[in-house]
Amino acid sequence: MRVLVVSPHAASRALLSRFLDAEPDVEVSATGEPDDAFASIKENKPALVVVDLRRPDEDHPLFLGLLRKRHPSLPVISLVPGRLRIFDGRSERVREAHGDTAEALHHLMGSVLQATRDLLAQHLLRMLRPPVGRA
Repeated sequence: MRVLVVSPHAASRALLSRFLDAEPDVEVSATGEPDDAFASIKENKPALVVVDLRRPDEDHPLFLGLLRKRHPSLPVISLVPGRLRIFDGRSERVREAHGDTAEALHHLMGSVLQATRDLLAQHLLRMLRPPVGRA
């Protein structure tokens, strides 16, 4: 399953990519540019997009809004200052993630990993679920 990491900061991109790439059956691609992210989604839609918005940047909050508008059912994990926003394609939940210490970062990354596992499991179930409809 493919995960796309979007962050304007190379260090954050590298950390998230390395962290998520360690998961079995997960292929991670990363970009710092919103236009590249949209092109990547159009070319090969990922199972999940992880967006790091923890540092101020003019384009990335706009990117997140456009992403949700253009791909309303695409699962997204957004790292925002003090919070982790998890959108599963239908509803959003928020986890608190305060602090700038190494322990807080470790806790945040653990939350990202758990959310990633949950969303990828949901994606897999949607793919494997037989279609239900009326004849």
